[in-house]
Amino acid sequence: MKKEEIIEQLATGRMSRRQFNRNLMALGATMVMMPMGSRMTHAASGDHPTVFTWEGWEVPELHAAYVAKYGSSPNISIFADEEEAFAKMRAGFKVDLTQPCTYKVPIWYDAGIILPIDTSRLSNWPDIIPTLKNIPGTVIDGKQYFVPTDWGQTSVLYRPDLAPEYVNNETWGILWDPKYKGRLSMADSLIDGVMVAAIYVGAKNPFNMTDAEMAKTRAALKEQLPLIRFYWGSSSEMEQAMAAGELVAATSWNDGYAKLKKEGINVKYMNPKEGAMTWVCGFCLMTDHDPSKLDRIYDYLDAYMSVESGVY
Repeated sequence: MKKEEIIEQLATGRMSRRQFNRNLMALGATMVMMPMGSRMTHAASGDHPTVFTWEGWEVPELHAAYVAKYGSSPNISIFADEEEAFAKMRAGFKVDLTQPCTYKVPIWYDAGIILPIDTSRLSNWPDIIPTLKNIPGTVIDGKQYFVPTDWGQTSVLYRPDLAPEYVNNETWGILWDPKYKGRLSMADSLIDGVMVAAIYVGAKNPFNMTDAEMAKTRAALKEQLPLIRFYWGSSSEMEQAMAAGELVAATSWNDGYAKLKKEGINVKYMNPKEGAMTWVCGFCLMTDHDPSKLDRIYDYLDAYMSVESGVY
């Protein structure tokens, strides 16, 4: 079942809480595999490892030391979200490193697709914030299965010039405002989609909702559906529409705000009264990685963890 179908069935009441939680926790085991063709960023090279990551996180500025040492970036393939990545890898797509967020690590471990990472090979490991090294589910039986590299949040990016009434009333509710029908956007993702709706309706734990909370979330998604211009799979697509004024508000990661502000676009990034969603993402070493490329794999990880990458 495609993630779009899961969201649609939840919104229209054709999926129960039990079925939804099973689909969410399966994290793509039954998802339909999407074509890879247009998502390849760099031509394949037999010397480089393959990194499976998010759009915008593949840029050479984030692994400059690797480029300086080897002359070019590793092979890069882009996924829209971890459900897509999980489905492709389970279907046989082989990569060396993948960049999920922490909530996926225990599931990927149970699926047998990730291996422990030897942090002694990472010169920048001592500089990582200690708390981020021990996020629940990322250290299993004393072994490190995840290298944290990105810490951010999901919130509402909006145009204050187009929706001034929300400047002093920061709320996820803007994404349900019928006044802006056709000028709103949500991420095409179970986590950044359904969980946002759960936060909006006041679910105590969006990842383990009660029947009543699930019913409220379902109703909110059903109410929102006709208001949405599009569900974005590419953050740049959403950012371009926001810059052009086609969108008034959208779910966004904090880097989207930074990019548009740098371009001189009048945008604000909310601290919603219902609460924002924080996340930590990073890298996992895949079970079917190419052992002959381990040196480059660790060099890439170390480059990504560097101070220079953080400054960028």
